[in-house]
Amino acid sequence: MTNKEYRIGGTFNIQDIKYDLLKIIQPHDGYMVGKKQTQQVDRLFKSYLGDLQGSHKIREYEVTSTEKSNAVTFDITVKIYRDRAPKRLKIHVGRYVHFRDEKKEAA
Repeated sequence: MTNKEYRIGGTFNIQDIKYDLLKIIQPHDGYMVGKKQTQQVDRLFKSYLGDLQGSHKIREYEVTSTEKSNAVTFDITVKIYRDRAPKRLKIHVGRYVHFRDEKKEAA
């Protein structure tokens, strides 16, 4: 099945999208270790938002990430309607930090 044949039904608002994004990160929260897992979550977000865009539920989106020592913050901008301003979502995903790694960073 190609992307053109796949359609998502119903209506979506920003709260529905936020709920779905939180469900996407739930298995990864607290278990991300490095860039590989961060890129995996980034691809999952872009895949989901791309499917919504392909089904004409959103107009445009942008996903950026900011990495910190104990978490990654994903800044997601979603524009649902053409004549409305884009909405911003901030989603924090915890990182797995072993106590030995914390000692190395402090030194």
